[in-house]
Amino acid sequence: MGKTLMDGTEQTLFESTELGEYIGVLFLHNMQSGDAITVNVYIKNVEDGNYYLAGTYSYTDVQTIKAVVVYDYVGKVGIKYTAQQTAGENRTVEHMWFKK
Repeated sequence: MGKTLMDGTEQTLFESTELGEYIGVLFLHNMQSGDAITVNVYIKNVEDGNYYLAGTYSYTDVQTIKAVVVYDYVGKVGIKYTAQQTAGENRTVEHMWFKK
């Protein structure tokens, strides 16, 4: 399981260049009132090699669901999940990734 200390910048939580369907689980049990975290999913374009935003998830304040699932995305030549804390005290985000 990975652990990433948020620092206000967009940080990569997971990246793969293998063909596959990926699912992430983020443990947001550390979030408190006033915290805000955004999770982005990027897919790499096989033609130009650039990453493009495919999905965004936003979480604020104390989470009633402590383990949130970032549902499956298919990556062929590249997939990347990032997180950025945009408000509150910097928190550690624990995360796990699965390839189907």
